Amino acid sequence: MSGRDIWDGRPVNFASLSIREGEPIIDTIAAGQARAGRYALLVATMRWADTEEPVFTSVDEIYAQPLRFWLVLQRLAAKAAYANGLQDADPDAPLPGASNGHDGSAASPSP
Repeated sequence: MSGRDIWDGRPVNFASLSIREGEPIIDTIAAGQARAGRYALLVATMRWADTEEPVFTSVDEIYAQPLRFWLVLQRLAAKAAYANGLQDADPDAPLPGASNGHDGSAASPSP
C-alpha cells in the first residue's frame, strides 16, 4: 500500500483473488469491456485498510461516482491489477530514467 491508496479520505488495500474469482473479471476485459472489468476488479478487491470491509458493493456504485474521481479510480484499479498479478508494472514505481532533479542527472540550462 502506498500513501496514495486512499478513497474518501481513508486508506485502502487490495485483496488477493483466486483464479476462480478473477476469471470473470478477465473475461469481461477480454470481451472489450475494459472499464467494466477494472471496476469489477475494484469491487472484488478494494478494502478499507482498517476494517477489511469492501469499499464498493457493486460496479453500479462506481459508475455513480462523480466524473472528477475517474483518474483516481483508474489508478486504484491499476494498483488492484498489480496486486493480483494482472499488471507487471507497479503504478507507483518511478518511471525508468526519471529524475527528480536532485541527483545531478537533470539537464543544465543552456546559456
